[in-house]
Amino acid sequence: MRVKSIRVEQEHLACVVLDRVLSAWLREAVLVSDLLPLRVRTLVAEGATLPHQWFWDGHEHVDPAKEASAQATRLASHTTTLATEYARQGRDWESELRQRAKETALMAELGLTVDRATRTIPIGKEADDGEER
Repeated sequence: MRVKSIRVEQEHLACVVLDRVLSAWLREAVLVSDLLPLRVRTLVAEGATLPHQWFWDGHEHVDPAKEASAQATRLASHTTTLATEYARQGRDWESELRQRAKETALMAELGLTVDRATRTIPIGKEADDGEER
């Protein structure tokens, strides 16, 4: 099945099945004291639709380098968002950015630069003990 047809099927399942299950669950959850925050209970009681997003497993691209380049182009030209790009991979953009912030803070604390941390050793080659990485 092609990726676009899978996305269409996922959207269909989200609307027809998942959103209905979520709505039914929320209506029941309102009946349980303190299970949901007051703001959410109020919105559900008023019949409002809560903003939500379904995350699906991402799909690997056949050529990761080409996909990374295309993604960088889309982000640079503002034709996509981080939320959209992370969602394509089945990941939550807010969680990923928080994790990245923790990683860069720790790198700074340890005196590592992004350039130094991303250098790699070619496959099949061992670095000499005295070699800077």
